[in-house]
Amino acid sequence: MKDFSLQGKVWLGENLNGQPGAMNWVNDAALLQISASSEEEQRRESWSGKRNISATLSTGSEVSFTLTLNHANAKNLALGLYGTVNTVASDSVTAEAFPTGLVADDHVVLDRGNISNLVIEDSAGSPVTLVLDTNYEIADAVGGVIRILDPASLTQPFNADYDHGASTDVTMFTQKAPVRYLIMTGENTVDGSADKVRVRLYKLKFNPVNTLDLINDQFGEIQLTGTAILDTNNEPSADLGGFGRIELLEAS
Repeated sequence: MKDFSLQGKVWLGENLNGQPGAMNWVNDAALLQISASSEEEQRRESWSGKRNISATLSTGSEVSFTLTLNHANAKNLALGLYGTVNTVASDSVTAEAFPTGLVADDHVVLDRGNISNLVIEDSAGSPVTLVLDTNYEIADAVGGVIRILDPASLTQPFNADYDHGASTDVTMFTQKAPVRYLIMTGENTVDGSADKVRVRLYKLKFNPVNTLDLINDQFGEIQLTGTAILDTNNEPSADLGGFGRIELLEAS
């Protein structure tokens, strides 16, 4: 491979004793970058008057990475948020209590979103059903947001029955730092080159996402960073190495 500019797919999965487990394609990855460095201790002589370096001692090597993802699917978000992915089925909710002391123009957000078949009652001995567009309005059905219009003659708290749609929820910081095996399958895009590349990084520990733009005038992205951990299963082999390898693939 001579001049190069690579594009390709990035796959992440569990590291199973140095080998990749079931892999997940991250979809469109805008950037995969690795940075390698070594650390050393220096000793300077004290006899010449110039304090020249007289010896060096290697104290370790480090590989870090940046992975920028264009798709905010649940698994990608969970990587950056140290989160858990939970699937919530569509269902019905009964007697979800509103906050007390509501007045006209207050807004209430229901526990679930994408609501339908909403019925709201007050807490009188014989409950009164609130009238849509008189006592309340649905400000945002997808967001589950209710606006109170006229609660004056009603007994609070109000209680809501409704149906809600399914969702995939991603929690924040409910998992330890994720460690993943990475494989990139790529091709050189310079001048129609047929060069193919495969990159393996055995054991990547992800940092939490530094910034996640939720409201933005530009395309959003998930920028992930982290450090490659020494894989002791592969390190003894000179053909594998402890951190990863780059395979320049020849046409079959």
